[in-house]
Amino acid sequence: MDPVTLRTERLVLSVPELSDADDVVAYATDPDVVAFIPMPEPYGHAEAHHWLTAVVQEGWASDVRYEFAIRRSDDPRLLGTVGLFGFAAGGAEIGYATHPDARGQGLVTEAADRVLRWAFAPAPEGLGLVRVQWRAMAENRGSIAVAQRLGLRYEGRQRSAVLQHGVRHDQLLAAVLRDDDRSVRTAWPVP
Repeated sequence: MDPVTLRTERLVLSVPELSDADDVVAYATDPDVVAFIPMPEPYGHAEAHHWLTAVVQEGWASDVRYEFAIRRSDDPRLLGTVGLFGFAAGGAEIGYATHPDARGQGLVTEAADRVLRWAFAPAPEGLGLVRVQWRAMAENRGSIAVAQRLGLRYEGRQRSAVLQHGVRHDQLLAAVLRDDDRSVRTAWPVP
């Protein structure tokens, strides 16, 4: 698929570029990201370059992953990413990571909401997906909060499903269907 640019009132969501390598390194080495997302360690410019080419560019070219850079409309700096991947049978998975400068402002929720609207829109305006799922370690309160604000519905807990830094963690699962009313919040278990 040709790269797509999505917009919101505050944001421009576009394909991350090689020139974003410094910003990718900045958020990929942030302790809050490293704690919850498997990343090569140490993570430097070589790893960022690999991710930007082999994962991002190749993902768009081969229609297996659509990764968007989160940028403010008035600032070209990459503040994080939101992506769709794991496509199968009309569904995909959503994931996001952010730089500390982007947290606490609703930017990730806004970006992920826009990507979900694109994912569910019929072709050619969107992907025409039926289901988008999410998963994260049960301790990842930030990611859980975003998933809840997006209107995803809690589907379960996989015990000891993730090995991170030599420690096993439970993983939470949630999803949203194209026809779900995302304005209606559903119950999630208390962490």
